[in-house]
Amino acid sequence: SSRSRSRSRRRICNCSCKKLQQLQPTAMRAPSCCCGKVREALGVADTLAGPGVYPYHDVARPVHHQMPFMSPMQFQQQPPRWGVLANKYKWPALGLCAAFFVALAFYLLHRRGADISNPEILPSGYCEAAVAPLPVVTDSSDDGIRAWAVELVRQMNSEEKLRLVRGKGWDNDWKLAHGWYVGSILAVPRLGVPSIQMEDATQGFRTMHRHNVGQSTAFPCGLALAATWDRDAMTQWARAIGTEFRAKGANVILGPGVNVHRVATGGRNAEYISGEDPELGSVLAPLYVQGVQGVGVAAVVKHFVLNEQETLRDSLDVHVDEQTLWEHVYPPFEAAVRAGVASVMCSYNYVNGKQACSNAETLGRDLKEVMGFKGFVMSDWGAIKDGQAAAAGTDQDMAGNDNRFTGSALMSLPVDRFDDMAARVLQGMARGSNTWLSGEPQSCRLGCDCAEKLHANVATVEHATLARQLAASSTVLLKNSPRLFGTAVSSQRVLPLQQLEQVAVVGSACAQQQDISAMVDDWTSANYYVVGGSGRVIPSKVASVLDGLHGRGLNLRESTSDSLSEAESAMQGANIVVVCGGTTSAESSDRVGLHLNEDNFIQEVLTSAIAMQVPAIVVTLVPGAIVAPWRELAGAMLSLFLGGQESGHAIGDVLVGAVNPSGKLPVTFPANEADAVPPCQGPVCKYNERLRGGWHVYDGKPVAFPFGHGLSYTAFEYLTNQDWQVQADGSRLLSIRVRNVGAVAGSEVAQLYVGFPVEEDKPVLLLRGFHKTPALEPGEEHEVQFSLTPRQISSWDPRQRNWRQVSGKFVTKVGSSSRDMRLCGGFQDDVAIPPMGPCVKQGWG
Repeated sequence: SSRSRSRSRRRICNCSCKKLQQLQPTAMRAPSCCCGKVREALGVADTLAGPGVYPYHDVARPVHHQMPFMSPMQFQQQPPRWGVLANKYKWPALGLCAAFFVALAFYLLHRRGADISNPEILPSGYCEAAVAPLPVVTDSSDDGIRAWAVELVRQMNSEEKLRLVRGKGWDNDWKLAHGWYVGSILAVPRLGVPSIQMEDATQGFRTMHRHNVGQSTAFPCGLALAATWDRDAMTQWARAIGTEFRAKGANVILGPGVNVHRVATGGRNAEYISGEDPELGSVLAPLYVQGVQGVGVAAVVKHFVLNEQETLRDSLDVHVDEQTLWEHVYPPFEAAVRAGVASVMCSYNYVNGKQACSNAETLGRDLKEVMGFKGFVMSDWGAIKDGQAAAAGTDQDMAGNDNRFTGSALMSLPVDRFDDMAARVLQGMARGSNTWLSGEPQSCRLGCDCAEKLHANVATVEHATLARQLAASSTVLLKNSPRLFGTAVSSQRVLPLQQLEQVAVVGSACAQQQDISAMVDDWTSANYYVVGGSGRVIPSKVASVLDGLHGRGLNLRESTSDSLSEAESAMQGANIVVVCGGTTSAESSDRVGLHLNEDNFIQEVLTSAIAMQVPAIVVTLVPGAIVAPWRELAGAMLSLFLGGQESGHAIGDVLVGAVNPSGKLPVTFPANEADAVPPCQGPVCKYNERLRGGWHVYDGKPVAFPFGHGLSYTAFEYLTNQDWQVQADGSRLLSIRVRNVGAVAGSEVAQLYVGFPVEEDKPVLLLRGFHKTPALEPGEEHEVQFSLTPRQISSWDPRQRNWRQVSGKFVTKVGSSSRDMRLCGGFQDDVAIPPMGPCVKQGWG
């Protein structure tokens, strides 16, 4: 009719999102009110007959056959059957438009950080529930906190207890609800119990999405901090990371990772602060725990236990004897427990035939009974593989989407175990996050209003400066030969670089930039600055080695490809050449080998440099141990373990001498890859090396650079101050002096190694202490004291299931590395035999 045609023309002319109110709620409203851009976004043609329908025929067509939009006059010329078709297709059209607007709203809310509450996740009325004050802890002792937690749990119903022991936020396809953290535990508002917001990982707040890039600082990795051998640096690092976590609303950090390296190619070695030695981890782990927990973020030590390779990590059954567990594997975890760590994360693998999260011997007996752990055990994400985990000692199922910890399953546990699980979560949080006991208001309630904090930008200039300082402190000077001038040898070393030098910088690794899109698309993607996987932080910008050399008063000649001819052109007329190489690693797989990606190029450049009489410096950016078959050709070598966003600036600081390198290797660089322990290929992995794991697998073999090695631009002398003396508590005390005998200020790491009586069947020498001096001016000296506790000269007795103090003759050595000893001596009973004095110079064998 004419009225119908008139109304239709009005609708066509008013197809504007700003004029929706003018449209009548008729059958044609949905398609006609979809503006052109809206229809285009939906993939729907601008036809009046509805999506996918020709106006001439009452026949549905594929979307790609749809006709273009018609003018009002064209429409008037069509058969008057459109009303029938519109009535027929109005609901699909309405559905498409509605879906678009819902998707648009979802996207916009996500971008601005709003929570999308899933009614299946949140209890009814959860976000609106009033918050009661959390009961005050009047007794902060372990017993007092336990009593506080037990009383809180007594007041909870089963559903509230279940909230504390089962994660939320992930669906069965491992998709995380927007506005939720990697680990999410709901609050119990009526009792004042805050929600628990957990996030990865040891070296910084994990980057999960494109819009999170650059929101947190990409600090150096855990292994880089181990390379500092510096207690103060570890504390600074941990506190800075904890501060960023708290600013983003997280009250739990899923770190530190402390597994002692066994496999040199381990995919997560860069994350583990123990390096190749349990003593190193035992000193650094408590500092990390105390650092992050000191700013209100609870720590989770991981991965308990024997998760020391990524190959077959879900199924590998690791077989190891009890003595090796207690003397080589457990010490960093035990040290974290003594420091009051809130939680321990059980791992994916099996231990002596039982899955790590369902292993009553390692969790219930060793961790909770013998070590006296008071906090809670959480599973790694999806690590629980059977129905025995809760009974065996796992207190919390993460991420909780596996339906392992159901109400019915937990109610069938032994008497009080369910209550104990919930109480342990409260205990751990009370010990680990001081905001729980301070009466401080909750920062947010998970699932309701945390998203604004979660997506906040918390990176600061101060933290970027700290990241640079830490990376420079962790840089290891492996080699620094005298410069060659023709056939003569100068007293001047290759490093540091001199002002106004002509410096060729060659190789793509010297100028590597990050591919943010690739990293966002693939959670395991890595580069020469950050590790791949759950521990990855993606900065908005990284500093390459070349960036770090700009503005240093050098005359740079650049070649940023791996072309030898271009490198040789850059070296023409240069006084010195810097060539870079690197390799990457990531969670979920181990490295394929220990070689650098640029090995062949480096070999070619070094060969040409020798022919051109140009001293060469090799800079390596690595996630762990490497082999360097070209090392004899290099004049100098520097190594940085995944230094984060400020890597290039830190390397530049060291190359020009603005920072005197003081890092020491926390791992061994073997001479041959065949000497390293490869990943087990399953299904059973036997630790046949027993106590001779870590750097001890290389004992008696030549190495490229030994555990503990690292040079300086100055030199140090070691002197005995006071020989071994027995103290009232049974410990032994040694005092030495370290003197700077060089020409520039610098720091040294003095390392104590102890040899047990031969009948104990242990490695020849065991690291038992270390101390990093402050920066010493030329001629200045510093007193270093080493203390040996009774535990450190004891052996684990599997028959008594306890420590047995060893008697007999002990050898003690203090040096600059595990193969560079400066003072040697020993003791037997209460007597220093022989007295500490200068050692006979030793090579690396």
